[in-house]
Amino acid sequence: MDCLTRALCYIRRKKMKSVLLLLLFLVINCMVLGALGIRKLTLELERELRKNAESKITLESMDVNCPFGEKDMQTIENIPDVNWINRISEIQVISTTCIPFSGSEGSETVFTVHGYDKLENDSPFADKVYRLTDGRYPQESEDIVINQFLAEHNGIQTGDKIVFEAVDGKKRESVVAGLFLSGTERSQTENVQVVNRIENQIYGTADFVNSLSDVNSFVKAAVYVNDPVRLTDTKEMLEKMYWDGVAIGMTDNTYQKLKMMIGQTGRITFLIFILTVAAGSIVTGLLLAMWMRNRKTEIAVFISLGISKMNILLQMILEGMFIYFVAFASAIIVTKLLLPQISNGLAIMQGNSMTPELSLGWMLLVLCIGLVGVVILTGIAIFPCVKKPVKEILSEMEG
Repeated sequence: MDCLTRALCYIRRKKMKSVLLLLLFLVINCMVLGALGIRKLTLELERELRKNAESKITLESMDVNCPFGEKDMQTIENIPDVNWINRISEIQVISTTCIPFSGSEGSETVFTVHGYDKLENDSPFADKVYRLTDGRYPQESEDIVINQFLAEHNGIQTGDKIVFEAVDGKKRESVVAGLFLSGTERSQTENVQVVNRIENQIYGTADFVNSLSDVNSFVKAAVYVNDPVRLTDTKEMLEKMYWDGVAIGMTDNTYQKLKMMIGQTGRITFLIFILTVAAGSIVTGLLLAMWMRNRKTEIAVFISLGISKMNILLQMILEGMFIYFVAFASAIIVTKLLLPQISNGLAIMQGNSMTPELSLGWMLLVLCIGLVGVVILTGIAIFPCVKKPVKEILSEMEG
């Protein structure tokens, strides 16, 4: 009878021992695979977060007479870690087709037009100070968004056209794409100048604002970076470029907060992994050592039948490896069923639709490490017995 057949016969004969070892391996593998599954999920979340964090650096000219130019924007855009720039322009204009809300006496009856490459970002709309009540954000260069009270004051609806005129007489026709409210229009005092009243703030594209002036100029710029990790380095480069007359700020709160949560989850899962492997190895080793002590007679019988020590060792290793493989296959099924429920309870998964999955490479690694561990622990457990001379083993059986 070969060693594999003897191993299978022993497993069938010692059902209670086999089931106990199977359950032990099952628990160990479930915890290890679960920890690795969550670890893989946190790494994917961090990569996704770094891609979509939209960390940014804000540049604002402190001198109204020295704004950023088109050349500045191109220079900044050429910095390796810069993803895109939200250029922000501003100009004061008058209109022959729209009457502004009145303000303090003696103030000029002008509008302030704010231009953004992307109005949804870096504007009062992004901060929820203003909200759209009708229409949409500007998509074309001539699109604008005006205050709802200003629209009612002039009988304007979305889709209507308004002509604006700059100080130098340059005119530009615009199309009302949307209406907005802030909720604080009524709380403004009569002392507020016309140009500063909320009702007289016009929002459009940066290209529209610059079409009303002779040169392209920008009062602010929001510089978005590709990788939040490189945000500080990019800021230092910009500080060297604009060391005077420019206020530079950095916004990275969302990424840092989520990164801290992801890092904490990763450390916890790694600790669980280490403790599980350590505790599992100790318990399995003690259990095998206890069982091997009770198999001295069996080993002696095999030796008396002419079976070599190496063949006996191979049989016992195959016993453990077979039970471990069955437990590992069962653990994969159990972990795949429980992992989504466990991950849903993690704080980092709130509002995230990513599905946790077990990596094939990591599963094969766990299987290989587990089988090697079984070989080592079985060898350690049986070593005190097989190191003895054959005559001593047989004499212990007779005794």
